[in-house]
Amino acid sequence: MRTISVRLDDGSEVRLESLCQALGLSQTEVVKAGLELLQRQSASPAALAERLGLIGCFSSGAPGSASSSRGRDHSAQLRQKLSGQHKRQQLSEPDA
Repeated sequence: MRTISVRLDDGSEVRLESLCQALGLSQTEVVKAGLELLQRQSASPAALAERLGLIGCFSSGAPGSASSSRGRDHSAQLRQKLSGQHKRQQLSEPDA
């Protein structure tokens, strides 16, 4: 098992302590539960599509129309969105 250090601003520290008291859990247990919850939320393809703004972004036009052909290359659209998100995250992360 590994020990890590985390820097929390005052508001986050208060929220962590409040959760610990309300749930009767240790800080470690609250952090682990939060990680599990985030992982479950991000594992849902529907949640990912909604978060990336892909839900409702394609219209269902007549077969062969421009709008239906956009729907066929949804994989390319998803890759493009994920790539852009990944690049933005890399730019916003401070160098360690």
